[in-house]
Amino acid sequence: MNAETSISTEEAILVAARKVFESKGFDGARMQEISDRAGINRALLHYYFRTKEKMFERIFDEVLERFMPLLSTWDQDMEESWEGKLKRFISTLITFLKTNSMLFLLREIIRKPELLASRTKKHRKGLNKFVLYFDRLKQERLIRSDVDSRYIYVIIHSLCSFPLMNAIVFSYSLQISPKEYDELMTGYPEIISDLLIQLLKYRGLRKSDIM
Repeated sequence: MNAETSISTEEAILVAARKVFESKGFDGARMQEISDRAGINRALLHYYFRTKEKMFERIFDEVLERFMPLLSTWDQDMEESWEGKLKRFISTLITFLKTNSMLFLLREIIRKPELLASRTKKHRKGLNKFVLYFDRLKQERLIRSDVDSRYIYVIIHSLCSFPLMNAIVFSYSLQISPKEYDELMTGYPEIISDLLIQLLKYRGLRKSDIM
């Protein structure tokens, strides 16, 4: 087996494994289904990955690494406006959420919470970047100061994830097809970005501030 064949076989296994893990989770995934999807026999599958756990860890780490760069959106540079950062973050997050990868991460973290802590240790340097960034915006009176930045964090992630995680329910209740719902959601990032920006903008002193 030459190096090129070895790489292509491993890539085929990882592609197949990702599809199975993302659709069925760790508990539902079966090595036989992965080998069938990859077009190889079980013996060759075990040559590359001796256990399901090892294969799962590789897939989980790769998906997590694709998600972690989103955190850099909130680095403490002010060259880009906070409105621009917010729009870019929401658009990128929703794009990531549209793949099964994000649902896979959420499901597996719920199944085994220690997965997140053990694998994000190198990314956790100090306090949450989002909270620090929005606290700074409040101090500079760029956004309203009467809302805890932690609430803003939870609200943004909830508004981005909930419509995608409940697409079937929403398309049914709106009496539109899944395809029509997908089309409707194309404009969603811009809508919620504009709404959040308007809600967060600093409005100056209120009566309660001067009484």
